[in-house]
Amino acid sequence: MLNTLRLSPEYSGREKFFYIVNSAPFAVKHFHNHTMFARLIGQEKIKHYFTRVIESGKMPHSYLFYGPEGTGKAAAALELAKIITCHNPDQRPCGECVSCAKFRTMEHPDVLLYFPVPGSMKPEEIHQTRIEIARNPYGRIELHKNASLHIDMVRAIKKRLRVRSYQGHGRVIILLGCETLNLDTGNALLKLLEEPPDDVSFIVTTTVLDDVLPTIRSRCQLLHLSYLSAEAIAEALRIRENIPEEESRYFALLSGGSYARALEFLQDDFTDRKTFCSKILESCAVKPMEEIIALVEKLADRYNVNEIKSILELLIAMLKHSYELTIVFPDSQPDRDSLMSLPPSVVKTDSVTIENVVGDIEKSVDLLNKNVYLNIILLVLFFKLGERFGNELLR
Repeated sequence: MLNTLRLSPEYSGREKFFYIVNSAPFAVKHFHNHTMFARLIGQEKIKHYFTRVIESGKMPHSYLFYGPEGTGKAAAALELAKIITCHNPDQRPCGECVSCAKFRTMEHPDVLLYFPVPGSMKPEEIHQTRIEIARNPYGRIELHKNASLHIDMVRAIKKRLRVRSYQGHGRVIILLGCETLNLDTGNALLKLLEEPPDDVSFIVTTTVLDDVLPTIRSRCQLLHLSYLSAEAIAEALRIRENIPEEESRYFALLSGGSYARALEFLQDDFTDRKTFCSKILESCAVKPMEEIIALVEKLADRYNVNEIKSILELLIAMLKHSYELTIVFPDSQPDRDSLMSLPPSVVKTDSVTIENVVGDIEKSVDLLNKNVYLNIILLVLFFKLGERFGNELLR
């Protein structure tokens, strides 16, 4: 029997009601807010919701966390799993019991974590990725082409659920990237979601809610994770990564609300990627066709698809920040060109053109996610940007 739970006004339409398959008793005698979801950046509404649910003594069996990449879906899933499996009856998670300790190496026998993989991925590679996710749940998972949550994973889950809990404090199944479920795998998972054992909780995540099978969505309580504020990202960079205040603010502004993207800026080749972004804009704005084609070939030779996506996303962030400054300071943009390293021809571009350029790049990133041919995407995009910037050498 389905129960309906009404949440805050930030949700609208179908998402305003969350459908819960089953509710099992679950309460913490003395709840300390600072210990729960300690690794989850921002997302105060999510934290407040779980505070109320845990104190109420009832927790749904099935959750679906959805929201943009890098906003903390995996972090929220792991933190919730810690709470469910913690041995301390007075404070969950305590961070000290045997259960909490096992999360550091992702070796908890009652927590199963799955993510999209190709059929050929070796078991030791999968295990290493699980450890990396536990260490840094905000890091990008480098998905191989045709990676998915496949039927063998559901079979493995069914096999594990036939035996009792190893430690007797609840079991958790985490499925990251559930939009990769095909129909057969989704139907197999659906049977588990409809009638899970009393001590089992399912947590699934997705970046695009509409890509998740409707039958899966309807069996889960939906919780949305929103883009993070620049202030929250900058603070996390300062505290967690020991980044100086000025640099953390700079990276936070470029992150577009994604902590995962902000972490990528800390990589050694960030300066090179930022230079490529400026080179792309300059070439599209003022260079002839031959140089634009050469730039496409150079990018395709040097970077893989995921790295190209990261460069384009950085380019989007740079342009968006430039666009925001144009709106706020229409006559003078303080440090606009020096902060973002945009070429003069682009700095002078009107806000409407910048907005259209951002839209073009976002469409290209979406095509890359759908495995469309890389060189064709970049050629079409760069020529389109040339038209936007009024490059007369392309006419």
